Parts: sequence; structure tokens; C-alpha cells
Amino acid sequence: MYEYILFHEKPLQLFSDWLKEKGIAFETGKEHVENNYVIKLSADLDDDLIDEIEEKYDTYMEMSEEIVTQEDKENDDGYHMAGVVVTLKDGSISYADIDPDVMSRVIDAITPAEFTEIVNAVADAVENPQPKNFCQRFREDEVDENFIIP
Repeated sequence: MYEYILFHEKPLQLFSDWLKEKGIAFETGKEHVENNYVIKLSADLDDDLIDEIEEKYDTYMEMSEEIVTQEDKENDDGYHMAGVVVTLKDGSISYADIDPDVMSRVIDAITPAEFTEIVNAVADAVENPQPKNFCQRFREDEVDENFIIP
């Protein structure tokens, strides 16, 4: 299933209307996190159609961000924050605050799944320190496998 998140009702409505015009079935809902609207699409969609949906979604995501930014400027008590949930190996959760502009650039460059993979790798490295880089460990493993005791 494909999930798309928007942060304002106006782009949500426009994206929903566009999907209806295309005859694409979808579900909408509001996440438990404040002001996050989710649109869910079937995973059985044609790749070309997914590309078209992604392009349209990017347009509405930009609109969503612009509206929220403008509202924050108009409302001095608004917060403009971004963060990542990090699940530690013991199952506990930690919230990492990230500059919203940096987070926006990250999300523009990679998928949420890819970003999650990076965050998990960093969390794992913090919880399981590794003093040697990958190449050093790889060479040692290779030497260990080829080493024969006479």
C-alpha cells in the first residue's frame, strides 16, 4: 500500500479530487499526529501511474508546506519543528529533533523508507559501537576465512 502525507486540508482536498478524476481508489484519514492527513492507495497500481501520482503528490506537498509555513508566520505561537522517532534495541523510543529546513531537503532527496534505514543504522552504531570502518572489518573477515593453521 502506498501512503502519502499532507499537512493541510486544502492540498488534501485537491489531491483527493485529482485522484477521483483519474478513477483511482483511495482512503483518507487523519493520523494521530496533529494535522497530518494520510492518503492510502493500493500497491497494485501501474508503475507509470505511480510516477504520475508521485509527481502530482510532490506538487501538493510543496503547497502543503507553503501553507503551513505561511500560517506559522501569521501565528507567532506556531511551532515549526521536525523530528524523527528512533526505536532503540530495548524497544524504547527516542525523539530526535531536526531542523525543519534540513528535514525538508532530506525528504525531497530520499524516500521515508530510505531515511528510516539511515536512522536505524545510526541508532545501531550508537548502541553497538564499531571502532573500525567497513573496509577494515571486511579485510579482517577475508583474512580470517583464508587463514589456515598448519
